[in-house]
Amino acid sequence: MKFLIVLGTARENRSSVGPAKAVSKAFEAEGHSVDFFDLKEKTIPPLGNRSYKKDESPVPEDIQSFSEEVENCDGLILATPEYNHSIPGTLKNALDYLYPEYDDKPFMYVPVSAGSFGGIRALNHLHDITLGLGGLPGPDLPISKVHEAFAKDGEILDQDYKDRIEKFVEKSVKFTEKNQE
Repeated sequence: MKFLIVLGTARENRSSVGPAKAVSKAFEAEGHSVDFFDLKEKTIPPLGNRSYKKDESPVPEDIQSFSEEVENCDGLILATPEYNHSIPGTLKNALDYLYPEYDDKPFMYVPVSAGSFGGIRALNHLHDITLGLGGLPGPDLPISKVHEAFAKDGEILDQDYKDRIEKFVEKSVKFTEKNQE
């Protein structure tokens, strides 16, 4: 299977990169392919028109790429920090550009926070957003105290997360397979 991990923030010193890399390694260890769509490396202007209204204005190149990557993956994994009890505006803006590409697409979530709540408020918003876009909310892997749990290169510092990541991968694969039928 092919998964797309969306790194949901463009900030310097992002805390969601380490967990995203660890999750990617775990999927690849099980024989799945994983691509990254990193919002920090993309030029995505504030939404004016959605990509499915191509006759209205040119679609930004990175959104065209995002559209193709979403269409060609079996499932999306949103790895994002929680900002102000929600998700980063850059992630919401990027997600809003697409619509038909998400139709019945499995979504998985890796919300992170520096505190002990593991990004659950962001996760709640992601579920609502995913449903509104026509996607299918699936498994999640909330990560608390992210700076203590993961190094930026994806090394797992808190070994409790090793088993949690393996279970997340297993659940994500089953969820994605079930929704491809």
